[in-house]
Amino acid sequence: MEIISKIKRIFQRQKDWSAREAYKIWSETYDSEQDNLILFYDNIILKEFLSKINFKEKTILDYGCGTGRNWQEIFNHNPGKIIGCDISPEMLSKVKIKFPNAETHLLQNEKLTFLADKSCDIIISTLVIAHIKNLNNLFREWNRVIRDKSEIIITDLHPQILENGGSRSFHVVTNSGSYNDKTVTIKNFIHKINKIEKLLHQSGFRTSDLIEKKIDEDVKLFYEKKNAIGVYERFKGLPFIYGLYLTR
Repeated sequence: MEIISKIKRIFQRQKDWSAREAYKIWSETYDSEQDNLILFYDNIILKEFLSKINFKEKTILDYGCGTGRNWQEIFNHNPGKIIGCDISPEMLSKVKIKFPNAETHLLQNEKLTFLADKSCDIIISTLVIAHIKNLNNLFREWNRVIRDKSEIIITDLHPQILENGGSRSFHVVTNSGSYNDKTVTIKNFIHKINKIEKLLHQSGFRTSDLIEKKIDEDVKLFYEKKNAIGVYERFKGLPFIYGLYLTR
């Protein structure tokens, strides 16, 4: 029985990594990902929402900024300032390479101790929410630091794809250590979109736009390139990514 328990624990560690552990490894190749379906459509959704916002002299909090992959797109809209935070020091180090003067902060929990009350105009959080277990604590802190007239952009894996066995994973191909040529799957928590909306509506926000993208013929090529047509057929018809744009 003890041996079986140990095997189960080892399997769980291999299959279900914490975000902090996983992004430590993924940081090496995150910006060079090729034919990544999620990142491709995340960028499309983000651009659509950014086009709706006046960024002039606005302070932006990029919550879960990762490597700062969206920053140039945001800077193209001439914001006053971007502040980035993330749980991964390895990902944040990539931000500093691309934007040496960037203000970044390492997250230990949901607390944004580096920000004063009502100090931000816009919060952008892409592909992060499903990593957070307790949204109540997170959104309470967001509400503390964001101004009365403000906007929030959220994108992430769609809860329906996660409910049906989908996952957030990546294949390690360049790491020289013991993880090379292995697939790392990251722990996710399933948060229904209407739950997210309800929590933010309680703080006075309203949903201005919701975008959902399904697995259909438009995305089939991504699966063909990865020899994953079986996966495509399994999830065909399910929404795989969503974007929420909220205003107050």
